[in-house]
Amino acid sequence: MPYRKRLRTICLLGYLCIALYASGQVPKGFSEMKNTAQLQSSLSNSAAHTQTITSDFTQVKHMKMLNDKVISKGKFHFKQQDKIRIEYTAPFQYLLIMNGGQIMVKDGEKTNKINTKNSKTMQSVNKVMMDCMKGTVLGNKDFNVRAYESKDQFLLSLIPITPAMKDLFSRIDVFVARSDNSVTKLVMTEKGGDFTDMNFVNKKINIVLADALFSVR
Repeated sequence: MPYRKRLRTICLLGYLCIALYASGQVPKGFSEMKNTAQLQSSLSNSAAHTQTITSDFTQVKHMKMLNDKVISKGKFHFKQQDKIRIEYTAPFQYLLIMNGGQIMVKDGEKTNKINTKNSKTMQSVNKVMMDCMKGTVLGNKDFNVRAYESKDQFLLSLIPITPAMKDLFSRIDVFVARSDNSVTKLVMTEKGGDFTDMNFVNKKINIVLADALFSVR
């Protein structure tokens, strides 16, 4: 599959990363959480008080066969309810907007619109991204989710259990800051071993974001 096509698929997750633990081992400094009820409650409570999120991000695409990586940067925006904007600004321009059940992708002068109701895969992609932002990822039925904790972070490891997600990824790791329960990093591992990490920095919470940023018209 061409690189740009695979990158577009990965963009759909966002986006709400530096290290990959492809072997499935728990990262050093983390321990597994046996009882996640309190974590789920804490994440949901924080999300309920979060109306908007904006941040910069750096994405690193690691290609196993080429022993190479591609670095890109951009801006991320989230707004209640169910609105996400991921805008790549370097080294190319690429825009993804999720708004409810609608997705718009703009690549250069070409714009595509997708209704997630017509695609189970797009429904799953849309749901996992929203769950990350809304603090409900532990309840996502498309994945077997394990939770780990360290002094400063939580780590939610998502192993796909549905065919649609298995075709795209072997694992997704979501890193969450203990300080404010916000997503700081995503690591998305593909079936073939390639992986993408996204780091979110310069986060601003509950600033005013115009609805026009999330227009899919």
